[in-house]
Amino acid sequence: MDDEDVCGDACGECIVMCCGGGDTHHHHHSLSGTTAAVSCCCLLLVVLAVAALLVAAYAVVVPVRVTIDDAAHGRLALAAPASGTNGTGSAAAVSYDLSVAVVLHNHNWAMSVWRRGPLDAELRFRGRTIARARLAAAGRGRIRPLKMEVYRLNTAAEGAPVELGPDAAAELARERAAGVFDLELAVFLEVHYEAHPRRRAIRVTCPLRLSPSTATAPAAFARVKCA
Repeated sequence: MDDEDVCGDACGECIVMCCGGGDTHHHHHSLSGTTAAVSCCCLLLVVLAVAALLVAAYAVVVPVRVTIDDAAHGRLALAAPASGTNGTGSAAAVSYDLSVAVVLHNHNWAMSVWRRGPLDAELRFRGRTIARARLAAAGRGRIRPLKMEVYRLNTAAEGAPVELGPDAAAELARERAAGVFDLELAVFLEVHYEAHPRRRAIRVTCPLRLSPSTATAPAAFARVKCA
C-alpha cells in the first residue's frame, strides 16, 4: 500500500471516528498502523473548521441595529404662530421637554464595531425639525461583539422657533388636545466594522408615539425598532 492510499484511508477512518459514526472496535485493527496520520488528519479537520468559522464571522457583516428603548416627554406645547414667513411656512413658538434612550446594537458575534464621528439626532413632527441634538461627540466609541451601547438624549426648550407651517401646527394642536403625539427621531452616524476598512453610514428614522409623562405617572413605552 503506497503513502497516498494510507493517507486516504486514514482520513476516511478519521472522519468516521471524529464524527462518532461506525464501530470503532471494528476499525481498531485497520488504524493501528496509522495512528499518527489519523491524529494529523483530525487536527487538520479541526483547523479547517475553525478557519471556515472565522472567515464566515469576519466576512459577513451584520449591520448595527438602532432601537429606542425608552422615551418620555413632559411637555410639547404650541404657542401662537409668530408674525411673518420665510418661505417654508409660519414660524411657531414650541415648548418641549423630551428624554430618549437611543441604543446601538452590535449583533456580530466576533467583530467589534467602532463609531466614527459624531452621533446626531433630529426630533421631527410631520417632517419638520423641532430640535437637533448631538448624542455623542466625534470619537472612536467601541461596541463589542453581541453588546450594545446606550446614548441618552435630553432636550428641552421654551418657546423655540420652529417652521411648522399651518397644517403641521394645526395637527400638533389636535394631538395635544388628544394627549398623544406622533413624532419621529432621525439618527445619523458612521461606523467601522472590524476587519472592514470602509466606513458605513447609518441613517435611520424611529417612530415615537408618546403621551405626557410625569415623575409620579410615567407613561408606558414599548421598544421601537428604527429603520
